[in-house]
Amino acid sequence: MNHLRTLAIGVCVIAAGTGVSAAYGSGSQVNGQGQTHLSASLGFNAKSDRSGQLNYNADPNGANAGFSAHCSGYNFYRSLITPAGFPEVVLGATCTDENGATVYLWAAFVDKGEPGSADRENILWGHTLPVTHANAFINDGGLISNGNIQIHD
Repeated sequence: MNHLRTLAIGVCVIAAGTGVSAAYGSGSQVNGQGQTHLSASLGFNAKSDRSGQLNYNADPNGANAGFSAHCSGYNFYRSLITPAGFPEVVLGATCTDENGATVYLWAAFVDKGEPGSADRENILWGHTLPVTHANAFINDGGLISNGNIQIHD
């Protein structure tokens, strides 16, 4: 009888823990703004339900001058933890550039805490899927300056 009671309590604890874990991850979101490594202006928000928006405007004096893109919604959203223990979100989107053409985004954002001076971004823009470092026409990765990335679970 005691074994059955212990088993029943154990099953309830595991079920409750699973529910808490699922609820914890189900409301994840990332938002941020600032200047990217290549001096592009970046502003975005993304939720785990794949809703949100992203705006990217390349440095008007840089190698990608004139490029800008807007994303409305995301194709995928993944919450991760970096090997160093920081929260990271990886996402992808089908977006529209300044000429109305379709471009594809792959991005990773790392939140290294406040005030945001160590937060990192890695943004790839491509004309075809899948977007990789090999086929990206813009590879913009490094520290966010004059801004902040925040990941909330």
